[in-house]
Amino acid sequence: MQPSVRIITPIAAPPSRVWEILVDLPGYRVWHPNMEVLDSDATLTVGSLLRLRTNGGTAAELEFTVTVTEVDEPSVLAWQGGDPKTFYGHHRFTLVPEDGGTRLVNEETFSGAMADAVLAQNRAAVEAQYTAGDAALKSAAEDS
Repeated sequence: MQPSVRIITPIAAPPSRVWEILVDLPGYRVWHPNMEVLDSDATLTVGSLLRLRTNGGTAAELEFTVTVTEVDEPSVLAWQGGDPKTFYGHHRFTLVPEDGGTRLVNEETFSGAMADAVLAQNRAAVEAQYTAGDAALKSAAEDS
């Protein structure tokens, strides 16, 4: 079994509203606490590339490029990136209608020779980052 992280967050807003925020790439700089899309003119189509920065301005800052692998409005956004031989991530956001709102499933599966070791050493930090991002998305969707 590949190492993975999975966070589920209920959001009191319809999937269409959550999707609107999730795919507003320049908006990440406003609402997301630890990730931004560096290409202000990037598009979300299968095969497009996105340059991302996490933890900007900290010792853990990281810039990387991902390839969009799935865009299914308003339910799935997925991308992947890294070095397939050493550490590669398959990230997926799934928006499920639930009780008049949305169940956000934010998950990433890792592969490569270093995947087990890297995630074992950094699991708590990765889960905290994903949880913080999901909480910010929830707040943005519910407060608008």
